Amino acid sequence: MKRTLLVGLLLCSGLARAAPDECFWQGADTLVDRTHGWLSRSLCWPSRWVDGFFQDPLRENNEPASSLVRVTGEKLWREDGDGANDVDVDARVWLPSAERRLSLLFRSRDEDRDEQPVARNLPGTEDDGGFRGALRWVVDRTDAMDLDVDVGARSNLTTFVRARYRRLYPLANQSAWLRYTQRIYWEDPDGWGSRSLVELDRPLSPDTILRFSTEVRYTEEFNQAGTGLGLFQGVNLFKQLGNQSALNLGVGAGGRSKPGVVDNYRLYARYRRNVWRPWLFVEVEPFMLWPREQDYRGISGVVLRLETLFGKVDV
Repeated sequence: MKRTLLVGLLLCSGLARAAPDECFWQGADTLVDRTHGWLSRSLCWPSRWVDGFFQDPLRENNEPASSLVRVTGEKLWREDGDGANDVDVDARVWLPSAERRLSLLFRSRDEDRDEQPVARNLPGTEDDGGFRGALRWVVDRTDAMDLDVDVGARSNLTTFVRARYRRLYPLANQSAWLRYTQRIYWEDPDGWGSRSLVELDRPLSPDTILRFSTEVRYTEEFNQAGTGLGLFQGVNLFKQLGNQSALNLGVGAGGRSKPGVVDNYRLYARYRRNVWRPWLFVEVEPFMLWPREQDYRGISGVVLRLETLFGKVDV
């Protein structure tokens, strides 16, 4: 019996390797590509094999699971000397035979910071630097809406629960798009909080989009401090420069509803380019900040990023 099972496993493994594999980018036969491919297969093939081994032959829509890991190295320079070095690791693993409903998330920083460039410099977006993992359940998803729930824990043994709802609305015969995102969460020991984000996208050309963003944030910390709600307003221009590069120009302001002041103005340009391989990206982001805590004195700086993707990369 053991011998039969072993032969069956070897045959399955051989067929998986012989067939065209969508787990990773098929690159040139170099040491770098072979190493990258091995790491990607190590992430993708276990869940793919489990899906195939336990798959119900009567169900044809059992989409295989896959994994994707992003590693980002970041270097921040500021003229006031408040620089930083950081390495972020983000991973998502779809659980096999779960109909794309369940996935495991591993992050070295809060995903909220990814939505606001230079977010480390904005009040209310400081990150504790702890590693966090969560189980995400996709409650419902359509082309215009998705609802998911995260339950997880941080490396300091604190827990959190988050629910996120997103909806996309076409406007003016699809000449503009309105996106609404609502997050409600509970974090130990900070308590309850919410984030309401409204984004209006207006295409100016096939490769240029103008985006207006407004965010309102509530936390128990803000409430106890008597600072009201956290507010953010921003405008971004996204320009595709080719198949491998794009530019993001942005201006924004963040503050509090009580006493009704702006805590920070910012202006930045973010250039992102795919280099050498489809899974390697570089970014350069010069910026200017005007923080209220420094009497709105202008502070310049630049962020350099190197990003690597492991797993299935869409090209």
